[in-house]
Amino acid sequence: MKDFCQLSGPWAGLSTQECRRIPESIQLRINQSHIVGTGSDADGLFELDGNFDPETKRVTMTRRYTVTSQPGQEGVGIPFHYDGVWDGEMVAGRWHCRPSPMDQGDFEMWPDREEDRQELMIELHELSHAGN
Repeated sequence: MKDFCQLSGPWAGLSTQECRRIPESIQLRINQSHIVGTGSDADGLFELDGNFDPETKRVTMTRRYTVTSQPGQEGVGIPFHYDGVWDGEMVAGRWHCRPSPMDQGDFEMWPDREEDRQELMIELHELSHAGN
C-alpha cells in the first residue's frame, strides 16, 4: 500500500458527468493531511483544496474552475465537493456541485508517476506469463 502523504506530483483521474467519463490531469501537493492542486479536464482549468484523514483514509476536496470552456466563463468559482477513499492505489468516490446537488457523479484518481507505470507493466508481464 502506497503512503498517500508521499504522493505529491502528477495524478490522473476520471469523473463521470452526464453518463460520460471525462479524463483529468491533476498536479497535487500533499503536506501531511492538507491537499492543494491544480488540474484540467474537458470543462476547463481548476484548483483543488482538501484534506486526507490517515485513520479513515478519507479524502475530501473542493474543486473550483478558474477557466471554463463555457461561454462567458460560466461556472468559474462554483464549488464542487469530492468525497472519496484512498485504497492504497487510488481514490474513488462521489462528487457533487454544492449549489446544485443533483449535479453529481463518480470519480477516480490515482498517482500518475513513471515508477507506477513501470510496476504495472511488470505485473502485467508476470500475469501474461503465469499461465504458460
